[in-house]
Amino acid sequence: MREVSLSKKAVNIIDSFTELNKYLNTDYLFTTSKGTPFQLNAINTYLRKLSKQLEIDKPLSSHIFRHTHISKLAEIGSPLYAIQDRVGHENSKITESIYLHVTKGVKEKLNRDIELL
Repeated sequence: MREVSLSKKAVNIIDSFTELNKYLNTDYLFTTSKGTPFQLNAINTYLRKLSKQLEIDKPLSSHIFRHTHISKLAEIGSPLYAIQDRVGHENSKITESIYLHVTKGVKEKLNRDIELL
């Protein structure tokens, strides 16, 4: 199991969610109406259907949340070693090669910065 730090806002959301679900008598955070945990394949199936309905070009999966999180950390200038530690990569090359692509936000910021020169 990996330990991950959360913002105060995220902790508050989780606390509220837990309070709403306390009657289910379960330790799981995300559950079905019966209190059983959601299965990853069910979540991925739902996301694939949603991406088709929304006409999103690439198929969605639960991994997109991890990918987006890492990309956004890079976009705001978080150091590579901090991102690597946060996501549990033993080798920074994994983090660099898979996740640290140039995002649209980075390109836009670069263009704004160039205009200031």
